[in-house]
Amino acid sequence: MIKIITLFFLFSSIINLAHAQGINPVEGNKKPVEISAGKTLEWHQKDKQYIADGDVEAKQGDVTILSNKLVADYRDNEKGGNVEIWQITAEKNVQIKNIDSTATSNKAVYNVETGIAVLTGGNLKLTTPDQVITAIQRMEYNTNNGQAKAVGNARIVRGSDTLTANTLTANFVKDINGKQTLKSASAIGNVIIKTPEETLTGNNGFFNAKSNTAEVKGNVKIVRGPNTLEGDRAEINLKTNISKMYGSPKTGKRVKAVFFPGSNKN
Repeated sequence: MIKIITLFFLFSSIINLAHAQGINPVEGNKKPVEISAGKTLEWHQKDKQYIADGDVEAKQGDVTILSNKLVADYRDNEKGGNVEIWQITAEKNVQIKNIDSTATSNKAVYNVETGIAVLTGGNLKLTTPDQVITAIQRMEYNTNNGQAKAVGNARIVRGSDTLTANTLTANFVKDINGKQTLKSASAIGNVIIKTPEETLTGNNGFFNAKSNTAEVKGNVKIVRGPNTLEGDRAEINLKTNISKMYGSPKTGKRVKAVFFPGSNKN
């Protein structure tokens, strides 16, 4: 009935948020942080901050942070006597670039120690070779628990397909080679999946990478042209490409389908 396999691609594409931040707190801490500015670079010893202004660029490994202004908070390393930058705050025209991804915002706070990056302040966008992810409140990624989140009218656009929800969350696990892979993903609140042929709506959605299945719950509706299919819950098996719509025994809501002859030759 519906090209539900799109749900898998849309959910799994948020994994690129992790790569866009370029965050690996263990490896990252071993690499130096380089900061340059077009106007000034100030050292505030009392506040333990470096403040860079004008066409600022900060680099650590493969990650580059560009902004109009940047504040780097540091602490003195008592053992080695070195300066340790533990947090970077970038403001205005922020870009966080990795090898093939770019995240933009008006403000970004990156905790070097924990590997948590939080993007806020509008213009929230993550662009990768395959998709664009946007939100209006914030984007964040936590490497400690393997979780990426887009909050506030979160949207993933992949080609002509779009997934929107109030909140999109993806959880990751590391494989035997240390590479992070998608474990599960969820969409909460006002879920809408649009393809050129169909629109699927529901309250919440969940994807399980191990079983390669997806589930959409609450006021589920599939619309293809004039044809509709409604129910309380839908299960999608991406291996078999079989979808099931369920009613609700608690409320007595039945599965309902309306088909117009000749409207869909496929």
